[in-house]
Amino acid sequence: MKAVHGEYNLCRSSIVEWHKIFLEGNELLEEDAQPRQVHRVITPEMISEVNALVLDNHRITLDEIHRLLRISMGTVYTIMHQHLKFRKIYTQWIPHLLTS
Repeated sequence: MKAVHGEYNLCRSSIVEWHKIFLEGNELLEEDAQPRQVHRVITPEMISEVNALVLDNHRITLDEIHRLLRISMGTVYTIMHQHLKFRKIYTQWIPHLLTS
């Protein structure tokens, strides 16, 4: 193979792995998305649900929002800090405009 392809050849372990993938019936070499993690886009409805939870209880934690709405902690953090502009002061969520 080196004579034909030069320095751009695959190592034996990659060839064996690809062969195994093709034998299992897969025709694409791209890795599948992790089945345990569903990719969700932040929607206006999701933002309003988080906002309603915070307005109802200023002492709610990110973990509680995560468990109630079944969205990832990263998504909750992004909504709280980037979309709603909330900051945690002591134990309460305060809109960013009031903390300046």
